[in-house]
Amino acid sequence: MRDFSLLNSPLEGTSLIEASAGTGKTHTITGLFLRLVLEKGLLVNEILVVTFTEAATEELKDRIRTKLWEAIGAFSGGRDDDAWLNGLLRKTKNPKTALRRLNEALRSFDQAAIFTIHGFCRRMLHENAFESGSLFDTELVTDQEKLKQEIVDDFWRKHFYEASPLFVNYALNNDFSPDNLLSLLSNRVSQPYLKIIPDTGIPDSSQQENEFSVSFKEVSKTWQSARDEVEEILATYEGLNRSRYRKANIPIWIQSMDHYVKSRGHNPILFKGFEKFTASEIEISLKKDYAPPEHPFFECCERLKNAFDDLEDIFKRHLLGLKIELFHYARNELTRKKGEKNIQSFDDLLLKLHKALEGKSGVYLAGAIRAKFKAALIDEFQDTDPVQYAIFKKVFGTEDRILFLIGDPKQAIYGFRGADIFAYMKAKGDAKSQYTLRENWRSDPDLIAAINAVFTQTEHPFVYDEIPFQPAVPAERKDITVLRLNGQSEPPFQLWFVEAGKITGSDKSLTKAKARKMIPQSVASEISRLLRRMGQVYTLDSSYEERRADPIRYLREGDIAVLVRTNAEARLMQEALTGLHIPSVLYSTGDLFDTHEAMEMERLLAAIAEPGNERLLRAGLTTDIMGVSGEEICGLLEDETGWENWLVKFKTFHDLWNERGFIRMFRYLLIQEKVQPRLMSLPDGERRNTNLLHLSEVLHQKSVEKKHGMADLLKWLSEQRDGSMPGFEEHPLRLESDENAVKLVTIHKSKGLEYPVVFCPFSWDGSRMMRPKDPFMFHDEAHSMTLTLDLGSSHMDENRPIAEKEILAENLRLLYVALTRAKNRCYFIWGRFNKAETSAPAYLLHSPESWEERNVVDAIANKFAGLSDEDVVSDLRIAVDRAGGSIGLSDMPVEQGRAYSPLQVREETFSCRKFSGTIDRQWRISSFSSLVSGLRHSDELPDRDAISLPDACDQKDFQELDTEEPVLDIFSFPRGAKPGTFLHDVLEHLDFAEGEPAFMKALVADKLREYKFESYWLDIICGTITTVLNAPLDPGSEDLKFSCIQNRDRLNELEFYFPLKSISPEKLERLFQANMGHQPVYGGSSSTHGADLRFPGGPPETIERLQFSPTRGFMKGFMDLVFLWRDRFYLVDWKSNFLGSRIEDYGQALLTMAMKKELYTLQYYIYTLALDQYLRLRMPGYRYEKHFGGVYYIFLRGVDSKMGPDFGIYRDVPSPELISALREGLIE
Repeated sequence: MRDFSLLNSPLEGTSLIEASAGTGKTHTITGLFLRLVLEKGLLVNEILVVTFTEAATEELKDRIRTKLWEAIGAFSGGRDDDAWLNGLLRKTKNPKTALRRLNEALRSFDQAAIFTIHGFCRRMLHENAFESGSLFDTELVTDQEKLKQEIVDDFWRKHFYEASPLFVNYALNNDFSPDNLLSLLSNRVSQPYLKIIPDTGIPDSSQQENEFSVSFKEVSKTWQSARDEVEEILATYEGLNRSRYRKANIPIWIQSMDHYVKSRGHNPILFKGFEKFTASEIEISLKKDYAPPEHPFFECCERLKNAFDDLEDIFKRHLLGLKIELFHYARNELTRKKGEKNIQSFDDLLLKLHKALEGKSGVYLAGAIRAKFKAALIDEFQDTDPVQYAIFKKVFGTEDRILFLIGDPKQAIYGFRGADIFAYMKAKGDAKSQYTLRENWRSDPDLIAAINAVFTQTEHPFVYDEIPFQPAVPAERKDITVLRLNGQSEPPFQLWFVEAGKITGSDKSLTKAKARKMIPQSVASEISRLLRRMGQVYTLDSSYEERRADPIRYLREGDIAVLVRTNAEARLMQEALTGLHIPSVLYSTGDLFDTHEAMEMERLLAAIAEPGNERLLRAGLTTDIMGVSGEEICGLLEDETGWENWLVKFKTFHDLWNERGFIRMFRYLLIQEKVQPRLMSLPDGERRNTNLLHLSEVLHQKSVEKKHGMADLLKWLSEQRDGSMPGFEEHPLRLESDENAVKLVTIHKSKGLEYPVVFCPFSWDGSRMMRPKDPFMFHDEAHSMTLTLDLGSSHMDENRPIAEKEILAENLRLLYVALTRAKNRCYFIWGRFNKAETSAPAYLLHSPESWEERNVVDAIANKFAGLSDEDVVSDLRIAVDRAGGSIGLSDMPVEQGRAYSPLQVREETFSCRKFSGTIDRQWRISSFSSLVSGLRHSDELPDRDAISLPDACDQKDFQELDTEEPVLDIFSFPRGAKPGTFLHDVLEHLDFAEGEPAFMKALVADKLREYKFESYWLDIICGTITTVLNAPLDPGSEDLKFSCIQNRDRLNELEFYFPLKSISPEKLERLFQANMGHQPVYGGSSSTHGADLRFPGGPPETIERLQFSPTRGFMKGFMDLVFLWRDRFYLVDWKSNFLGSRIEDYGQALLTMAMKKELYTLQYYIYTLALDQYLRLRMPGYRYEKHFGGVYYIFLRGVDSKMGPDFGIYRDVPSPELISALREGLIE
C-alpha cells in the first residue's frame, strides 16, 4: 500500500486509507475537508463527514472549524507553525480565491454535514421522505429489549403452553428457557444478512413420546413387584464385575429408581445410574464365563432406554427447530410491533435507507443524495457492516464523486455490536486507491519500535492476509515527551514474565485463579512506585537532546491507565489499588439501576412514603445512606425517645416530599443527615456519591415529566430495578471524578484514547473462546463470506474452527488497541497461565511454523501446551532482540508494595468570567401559532384546532346555536383540542383506500378507548369519515377523492423548518399588498369567495390583528397531510371546528369567515411556501405551476355527500407570483 500524502494525494474516486494507531486520523480528515473546499471549491454542506459516535462528531466539528480559522490566518498573510498549512499555501495557485472560499466555509459552517452514521441515515430519510416512504413522526428508541422480551414470551406461550409435559420438562432440563432464547436473539435478530443454519422444521414427536410412555408404564408396573428381586440380584450375583457394580452404589440406584417411577413419566430424563438396570449394561459388566442374570425388569429397562434415546434424538431436533423458528418469528414480530407502536431503532434507520436505495425509487433516491453531497469522508470505517457499506457504495461509488473510507482494520473490535471486518475487506478490494498512514504522533520512538517487534514476531499477526501489519515510524516532531524513572532511561515496553514452575513447584501451568490474585497486587505495587516521584516526565527536542535538566513534572495518578476486558477484572484491580491507598476510577459499563445505591434508594424512599411502617423504617435506616448500624437499631428498640425522633424525622421527610416535591426533600435529607461526608469516608465513597446524586437527578426528572407522586415514583423505581418495565431509557453509570485517579478502562472504551502509562494485566486470558455446545457465528467461505449462525448443523464441527479463527483475529485486534494506547510506557504480563494457550499473545509470540488453515487455534494451543518456562522465555527473547533495546524483559515483581500518599498540590483560585457580548433577542424558532398568538416563544405542535384569536369575529357571525336537546350526530360530538386530536389521530393512521369497513371500525373503536370517548360515537365517527373519504374534492369532478389516495402517495404530519429572514406584521402586510391581484382558485377557476380577505384585499383588521415582535431565525410547522395525485402535490389540513349544528353552517361564506377569523389563510400560505421549498430542493425539474395542485381545508363536521363539495371543503391554489414574493421576502 502507498503512503498517503495529505498534501498531494489525488482527490478522486473511491480511496481507502488505513490509519494505524496514533497516526493522526482526525488530522487527516480535517486536512481532506480543507482541500475539498480549496481545490474542488465545494461548499461545507456538499461535503459529507460520517463518524460513529456523537462525541466523535462534536470533536470533528471543533477540529475542522479550528483548522478553518488557522487556514484563514495563514492565507491572510499571517505566520503559521503548521508545516502542512504552509505547504498548502505554497501549492495554491490563487490565494485570493482560496481565502474567499475559506471565509465562506467558516461563515456557513453551521450547515456542515457532519453526522453519525445513524444521524446521516435519519436526515436522508427525513429529507427524502417521498422517495424513501418514511414517516415523519416515528419515534426513535435506543433499546428494543422490552419488545424482544415480549416476542420471546409470546413465542414461548405459543409453543409450550399446549406442549406435552414430557417435552416441556426435557426443554427445561436442557436450559431451554425464555431468558436463554432472549440471549440467543440478542442483536442477531437485527442483522439482515445473517444466514441461519440448518434450515429445518419442527418434527412431530408424538410417536416417540407414545413409545416412551408405554415403556415407562411397563417399567413402573414391573418395579412395583420386582423391586426386592432386582436389588437382590444386583447386590449378590457373583458374575457381576464389582468395579462396575459397587455394592455401595446399589442402594443409591434403587432409591433413584423409586423416585423416578413416582414421576409418572412426566420427566423423560433418565437418572444417573439408570443404565445399570438395562440388560445390555449388565451383559458387558459380567465376569468371564458368567451368563447374565435373567429378569423381565432388565428387558423392560432396556426398552425404556432405547425409547429414551429415540425420544431424546427427536426432542433435540425439536429444540433446534424451535430456535430456527424463533428467528423467523422474531424478525416478523419485531417489524410488526414497531410498526404498531410507530417506533424505530437505530438499526432500522440504516435498514430503511438501504431498502429504499435498493427499491424501485432507489436510483432516484441515490441521485438525490448524490446531488446534495459531492464528496464523502467516512471515519472509523473499520467498524462498518454490509448494510453501511452498501449504502455508501450505492450513493458515492461513482467516478464523479469523491469517497474516502478512513479507518484501521487492526482496530476493528466491535464485532459484538454488528461490525463486520469482512465488509471492510470487501470494501478494500473495491477501492480504486489504497493508502496507509504510518507516521505515529502518539508514542515514544522506542515504544513504537517495541510494538513493531511484537507484531512482526509472526508472518500474519492479524491472521488474515487482507489485514497486514505495516510497521509504524516515528513522526518528526519538535518536542518529544519521555518518561524516566529517577532520571534513568528504561525500555518503554516492560514485559513481565511469570515463571509458573517457580510458583506451582511443577511443570503445570499457573491457574487462572492464582494469576488473578497475584497480578493485581504486583501492578498496584508498581503504580505506587511510579507515583512516589519515581516517574519523571522530560521534554526532548527533535535530536533527542534534553531541553532542560530537570523534569517538567512528575507522573500523576491520572497519567496511568489499567486496561481490562471485563468489569470483574477492573474490580480486582480497584481492590488492589485501594489496598495501597491509590485512588482509582472505574469506567464502568453498568446501569445505574443495577447498583447497590439504587437498591438502597428504593428502601429509603419506601420508608419515607410510609413513615408509620416500622418495618420499612428499620430497613431504610440500615442503608449506607442513613448509616444506622444493626447494633444501633437493636438499641433503638429499648430507646423509645430515640425511636420517636426517627419517626418524626421520616414524617418530616414525607411531608416535605408531599408538599414541595421529591428533589427538595432529598436535598434536605442529604444535608440534615450529612449523607455525602459519610459516604465519602468509605473506600469507594466517590463512586457511591456519584451514583446517589445521579439517581436523585433521574428520579426528579421522572417525577416532573410524569407528575409522579410518591407511590408512582416508587413503582417506577422498582420496575426499573427489576427490569419488568425497562422502557426505552438507558441510564449508564456516570463517571466519578477522574482528575487525580488511576483509570480502570475496558479495552473497548479505551479505543481512540491515549495515556502516558498503560498496564495490560489480563491480556493473557484466552478463556473467551466458545463453549463446545454453544451456537456460533462465522463467515461462510463457501458462500461469499456470508455471516452465518450455526445453531446445530451437521457441519458444526467443520465450521467451529472457522469461528474460533475469527474470534482469535478479533482478540489480536483488541491486543493491538490495548498496547497502542500508551504514549511513554507500557506494561505487559505473560507466562504459562491456564487458558493462555488460546489467547492472542500465544499466537503472536509462539506461533507454530505451519498449521492447517482452518485449525489455527488448535495448532497454537497444542504447541503452547508443550512449552516449558524456558521455551516461553526463549521465544520472548526473539522479540526483545528484534526490538533493539526498547523491550525490557524481567520477572514480575511479587513483593508487597508500599502504601501511597498523594502529594499536596496548591489549589488554584478560579473566578467567573463576565459575559460582555450581546444576545440577539430577535432570533428564535417561530411558527404560525406564535405569529397569530403574539407570543415570542411558542412551540409549534401539530395543529388541533385549539387556536383562538382575540378581537376576531364572534360566534354571532355564525348561525345561532340550537338550544334544543342535541341529537347524537357529528355536530354534537365534543369540541376542543382533545376531540380535534382524536380525529387527526384516526385520519393519520387510517388507510384511505382500504374499502373494508371493519378496518376503520377497529381503528376508530381503539382510538375512542384511547381518548376515553364513549363507544356510542363509533358509528357516527365512522360515518363522518366515510363521507369525507368519498366526497369529491372539487366541483364538477368526481375523480379526486381521498379514497383514491394510496398510502404510498401520502405523508402525514410532515414537519418542516425553513430559515426565516427578519419579519414583522408590517413587513407581512407589505408583502401581501404588493400581490393583491391574487384570487383563490375554486375548482380550477377564479372565485370571489376569498376576495374580501387581506390576503390580498379585504378589511385591514384581518392582518392588523397580528401583534408579534420582529423576529428571525427559523419557521417551523406541521402539515397534516401532503398527497400526490396525477403528478401534483396537494396540501391538506383537517379542521374539527364547530361552526353550527346544521350543514348549511358549513357553506363557502361561513367557511371563509372561519378561515378569516383564525387566520388559517396565513397558515396555508406559510405551509405552501414550505412545501414548495421542499419540492424545489428535492425534485429535479420541479415547477410550482406544474406540480403544485392546491390546498384543502377540510371542515370535518360539514362535509356532506348530498350537498356536494361546496360544503365543508375550502380550497385554494395560491398564485405563483405570491409564493415567489413570499419566498424572496421570508426565506433566508
